[in-house]
Amino acid sequence: MKTYYYHFNKLDKTFVAMALAFIVLASTGFQCPYSWIIFIALVLIWAYKNLMKQVAVVITDKSIKIDHSKSLPWKDIKDGEIKVINLCGKKMKVLALTPKKGIKYHYSWLQKHNAHFGPFPIPLYGILSAKDEKEIVQTVKKHVKVK
Repeated sequence: MKTYYYHFNKLDKTFVAMALAFIVLASTGFQCPYSWIIFIALVLIWAYKNLMKQVAVVITDKSIKIDHSKSLPWKDIKDGEIKVINLCGKKMKVLALTPKKGIKYHYSWLQKHNAHFGPFPIPLYGILSAKDEKEIVQTVKKHVKVK
């Protein structure tokens, strides 16, 4: 079993928003309760994302598990395809796994409504390390055909 984790940039938009919320909080003399709520919420989001390990992909000999979805057995995957998608105005690359028709799988709401990249996308756009991305693609190629 091999587990891969997301690697987020610690100085991201959440950090900037957190810094701005702190400036607003300080400018009000730390008296505004709404500023406290926003600041604490941003700190918690930033800490969850950056200080706790976020599982991206878990690969075993029998299955692959992406994010918080259920494991998908290799035997239930038809193929994979590296796709370039438009995500929030940016071109992003994903490895989209295509399940075989008729498999019994409990899809989450997000998986059911992921029209652009299918229900099983593996991000290849920098939120995994470059080494991990290469390893994941090579491992998937050992189990299924990748277009």
